[in-house]
Amino acid sequence: MALTNFFRDRNGRICIAEVPNLPILAWAGFGAASMMALTPKYQEVMGTLSKGSLLVWALLEAVRGHSPFRRVLGMSTLAREVLPRS
Repeated sequence: MALTNFFRDRNGRICIAEVPNLPILAWAGFGAASMMALTPKYQEVMGTLSKGSLLVWALLEAVRGHSPFRRVLGMSTLAREVLPRS
């Protein structure tokens, strides 16, 4: 497999970036809301919703990504968010 095929979808089009879908927009929105929250409770809730949205996006990309690059991106995001950090 050539390196360029890693970035191509089934139709042969290069697929690195796409129009943002609902989970990634929710991740950004909840992340911004968590930074602007006035109380720690709301900051925690918005942060949790943000992380949950990112996990949904990553799972969708890992399973249904249009190119191998997008699937690897989803799997690496899942791994980063789920595996413990040292």
